[in-house]
Amino acid sequence: MTQQTQDAQTSIAALAPQPISEEVLIEKYSKGTEKTVADVNQRVARALAAVEKPEEQKSWEARFLKALQAGFLPAGRIQSAAGTKLS
Repeated sequence: MTQQTQDAQTSIAALAPQPISEEVLIEKYSKGTEKTVADVNQRVARALAAVEKPEEQKSWEARFLKALQAGFLPAGRIQSAAGTKLS
């Protein structure tokens, strides 16, 4: 990895979540009783892990949740439908 790539990753990781971004994410993608980005992330992580072998689902859910918490954003259709009757 080049120094420039490392610097870019550090800058991205250091950028705090922006309130407007969180508001938009919740407005567009929250379902039912979800009120926070953490609620949305938990639903999405659980849904993505559900297609794995039953004995591996908890491990995959934790991995997906960690990626989401680190800033990974799936496509909007995934954020919206994962873990709902639409998926």
